[in-house]
Amino acid sequence: MSATTATRPETGLRPTFPRLVRAEWIKLRSLRSTLWTSIATILIMTAFGALFAWAMTTFPESPSRDISSAIVGYPIAQLTIAVLGALIITGEFTTGAYRSTLAAEPRRLRVVGAKGLIVLLTGLVVGTLAVAAAIGAAVPILLGAGAGIDVPAEALEAIIGTVLYLTVSALFAYGIGLIVRNSAGAITATVGVLFVLPVIVQIAAAMTNADWLWKTYEYLPSTAGSAITGFGMGGASSLEPWAGFAVFGGYTVVALLIGAFSFARRDD
Repeated sequence: MSATTATRPETGLRPTFPRLVRAEWIKLRSLRSTLWTSIATILIMTAFGALFAWAMTTFPESPSRDISSAIVGYPIAQLTIAVLGALIITGEFTTGAYRSTLAAEPRRLRVVGAKGLIVLLTGLVVGTLAVAAAIGAAVPILLGAGAGIDVPAEALEAIIGTVLYLTVSALFAYGIGLIVRNSAGAITATVGVLFVLPVIVQIAAAMTNADWLWKTYEYLPSTAGSAITGFGMGGASSLEPWAGFAVFGGYTVVALLIGAFSFARRDD
């Protein structure tokens, strides 16, 4: 007696990468969390830009103002855009929708790449709108107070750098989300690395006055990366803007590589 093994016939072609990217974009824009975190990022930058512009008008000793001061709210906006980056992957594990994604495209690294590209483009668009909104809110206030506006080369670098910093922050959180696979866990881990860890290291360095702790603080992800914004978190980083951004980019690449490996290898 012989046994026969039934095989499922191929019913269609696997999706191409552009179609996979399009599918990920449709899923992302259909999520309420995408809309709310994007709006929150833009509103935070706008509010801080307007508030700081108003504060600058109370110091009349200088007739002109550097427009890059309007982007001072970027550390808070970083939090909301990081949430967006994390939720693009952890949301699917929360609802179980990732099973449908992998059924349609079993090649997991392609899924990681498609989602990563969507995070990159979305972060770039939201970051650009947020920075533009902050400047747009600050300029009328400064002009209304009779203050001139300076746009030096350093200001343009800071403006572009802030957009890139927010974009990479979303990618960093996406990498953490690939590793953790849980929304609350990914957001907590991201906040811990980007916000809590620098504070702890800075306090420890101030209390012990240990040079190695100060040096460690300079090379933490958010401390190094913020050098490109022209402000620098805590004001303690001695890294040049693009060098600091490269350090933050390195952390992000490591998180993405570990996350991609984990996503491709772990059983669900």
